[in-house]
Amino acid sequence: MFKSSPLQFAVALTLLAAGSLTSHAQDAGALVDKLVKKGVLSSQEGEEVRADMMRDFATQTPAGKINLNSSITELKLYGDLRLRYQYDNKDDQRPRADSTPAGGNRNDSQRSRYRFRLRLNADFKLGDSFFGGVELASAQASDSGNQTFQDGFSDYSIFISKAYLGWNVTDYATVLAGKFGNPFYTTDLVWDNDINPTGLAQSIAFHKMHFGGGAAAAGYSKDGKSHAPAEVLAVPNWELTLNAGQFIYDDNPESAFDNDSSTDAFIFQTQLVAAYKFNNGVKFTIAPGWFYTNAAAYSGFENENSFVDAGAGTNVKAISGAGREMNVLLLPGDVSFMLGGVKTKFLWDLAWNLNGEDRANNVLSLTSVDANGNVASQHSDEDDFAFLVGVQLGENKKQGDWSALANYRQTGIAAVDPNLNDSDFALSEMNTRGFKLSLAYNFTDFAVGAVTYFYAWNLRDDLTAGQSTFGQSLGDSNVIQVLQVDFSIKF
Repeated sequence: MFKSSPLQFAVALTLLAAGSLTSHAQDAGALVDKLVKKGVLSSQEGEEVRADMMRDFATQTPAGKINLNSSITELKLYGDLRLRYQYDNKDDQRPRADSTPAGGNRNDSQRSRYRFRLRLNADFKLGDSFFGGVELASAQASDSGNQTFQDGFSDYSIFISKAYLGWNVTDYATVLAGKFGNPFYTTDLVWDNDINPTGLAQSIAFHKMHFGGGAAAAGYSKDGKSHAPAEVLAVPNWELTLNAGQFIYDDNPESAFDNDSSTDAFIFQTQLVAAYKFNNGVKFTIAPGWFYTNAAAYSGFENENSFVDAGAGTNVKAISGAGREMNVLLLPGDVSFMLGGVKTKFLWDLAWNLNGEDRANNVLSLTSVDANGNVASQHSDEDDFAFLVGVQLGENKKQGDWSALANYRQTGIAAVDPNLNDSDFALSEMNTRGFKLSLAYNFTDFAVGAVTYFYAWNLRDDLTAGQSTFGQSLGDSNVIQVLQVDFSIKF
């Protein structure tokens, strides 16, 4: 009778579960990880199984002829393509200077565009502790990968939207460096989903730390003899993670005469994400945080709608001096649960700029002073706050899935950074309030159709001067409507 060792049995089981090396290599690798974790295989035996699989893959499949650097232990290639029709309609508070033909001043502007977004990704692992990724995208704008079909069938450029390295210092601590996806638990009230910040980020998951205790599972050595049981820790029903980021926002020349223009711009953000899952499946998450930007000039930003300095003496949406410094308290969160068999989430976000009065007075007043020569304040408390509340039903993972999203938000003109917030809602303008409504459906596991409608109107209707309305203004619109119809595939 044939008698196999645990290692031989594990190899056979792994290959059987994977089905074929060509199409299921990742599944087999995941199974090896499980066997190592449960103590059936040691770490060394797991590496031997992986080596056997890679040799078979290289000799039996065409894809195995691809020669990867020996330092790469895992490589994942994937991407997505989105086709979009978008309609915008704006009604400005102040008549536009470019709309004064014989018919007089016009306040409205409409625009229809057919667009696409392409993203190509490569994620890699280097040994047990290091990893990284690269993403190529179809547009340079930091808050949008969209390109508009136009200009007589012209070709389009490709840009690097991610390039980062990561280090798993321990099972519970990670460090990122470079240009990477947003590391924070957040909503698009503060951070546009497309923005990938640059700099450093750290994460410590306290719930993954070993505090002692836990059940034990027996394991086996290579010769088939039993060895000391491998400890299996119970999964806690709570999560506590500390996230921090130090981002390079803009690099300014040190030789500039003005202090703000010679100071590099940075963003610092820290948050504590706390979550608890109750026995009935309800999960509560809250993430208090702090966001800070220093007083430094901005220029050369690539956004769908950039709010930057444009030179002295021009009535634009440049913010100077103390108005550039932001000190914002954040409080996003959600409650997720099942409602009639449908995954449901109630979500919210809150931002309060403690420096809001300085920023608002800078934005709202150019030369307005009182009898004593002091700047006359036009500040209102609602200028400093932004909040969002909403609900999401369903999720889009496989064929037949659907989801619906509805939220309401309000954004004071000094509450958040207009270069970071959602570029779709109110086209990134401040001093707005309104709704976002969205429906999405999975035609296949990889193809999703979606319709999204944004309707926003002004929060304060008395902002008719200063940097709030001149040039490419921070908050000049009475009403802004945006309609997006999307078809997306993942590959």
